[in-house]
Amino acid sequence: MTAPQTPETVLHRLELKIARRLEGLLQGDHKSPFRGEGLDLADIREYQYHDDVRHIDWNVTARLQIPYVREYLEDREITAWFLLDMSPSVDFQSVSVSKRQVLAEFTTLLCRFLSGKGNRAGALLFSGEVERVIPARGGRRQLLVLLDALTRYRNPKHARGTDLKRVLSDAARMIRRRSLIFIVSDFISAPGWEKPLAQLASRHDVIAVRLSDPLETRLPDLGLLTFQDAESGEQIFVDTHDKGFRARFAAAARAKDEKLLAAFTAAGVDALELSTEDDVADAVLRFADMRKARFARVPA
Repeated sequence: MTAPQTPETVLHRLELKIARRLEGLLQGDHKSPFRGEGLDLADIREYQYHDDVRHIDWNVTARLQIPYVREYLEDREITAWFLLDMSPSVDFQSVSVSKRQVLAEFTTLLCRFLSGKGNRAGALLFSGEVERVIPARGGRRQLLVLLDALTRYRNPKHARGTDLKRVLSDAARMIRRRSLIFIVSDFISAPGWEKPLAQLASRHDVIAVRLSDPLETRLPDLGLLTFQDAESGEQIFVDTHDKGFRARFAAAARAKDEKLLAAFTAAGVDALELSTEDDVADAVLRFADMRKARFARVPA
């Protein structure tokens, strides 16, 4: 496995000129999801149909005998959270980089952009469960703290399989303020995480960043091989020379991909596919442009 890059190495690789195009990734996130969630009181006005009853000012209502609601200044700051999959399966690589390196580069890119805009970023590192929480803060120091945590992370000796259901439920409980959440994972997990994902997306703007490796979908003819599950340790002996086996392997991979994308769609979550073959910056920019174009089509 290729040695992990240091935070400064990762930062040096990235080009700042892409920041302008990355504005599209956050397009729309300063509007409706955060409207009325500020802390500074702006005005008090008469209640109207569809107003949130939680904003009713009961003192004014009692005095005037007419329902009044409080209006708050809209909070323009974005808080982003990165749910980072550090399970053994993300160490897999069949090309020059591993899924974990792709995860680190993506996180660096987005954190650098967010911190440059005065926003805050935090992270939840998980394997079998959430193992470390890095509170949301801003600035370059926060970026280096986060990247240092990634490069120093070591999988537990007796790591259990990833349980995204538990991780997403814990994230929903820990992240109280409405945020932009990136789930960076290969989504190799015990079943049952779809409902917690939808629940998380009902309050936050969630983006699923799926990590993959070409060998997980395209099995070459390499003869007799022993495969080992990175999370459970289970081994299986296969003959990759068998065309029928390779065809079944590819079909199973396609079915898994389709099921995964259907789960994201059902939860109302945008999905960004990041392969170890991809240039991370290019993939993120294409995704940002896609989101920007979609929000531009949505009526104000």
